[in-house]
Amino acid sequence: MLIINGVLRSEEVGGGTEWGDPSPVTISGGVISVLGPGWYEVDTEASAVSDDLDTINGLQKGDEIMLSIANNGRVVVLKNGTGNISIGVDTTLNATTDRMRLQYDGVNLVEASSRP
Repeated sequence: MLIINGVLRSEEVGGGTEWGDPSPVTISGGVISVLGPGWYEVDTEASAVSDDLDTINGLQKGDEIMLSIANNGRVVVLKNGTGNISIGVDTTLNATTDRMRLQYDGVNLVEASSRP
């Protein structure tokens, strides 16, 4: 990871991204706020069994993030077209081994790759 202009950034290593350890984030009102590129472990609001994720804030054009869930007992649904997530269809992360890689295009987050 690098700090550029006071912002934590992922560092490109050998053509890939060095993700490091995941940073915990919790959904609040359908939104998470991140600190730039990186791997984020998403938890539901108030430890609900399921929660919708509509919007992700804190990114600049070209930033990539990896999402996973914090707990196998708490499902996160990435909602397509509700906020700034544009991935074609709603996508459910229901196991801690599920991953969704997204890139911010300056307006929306689009799917870079996934493994649900």
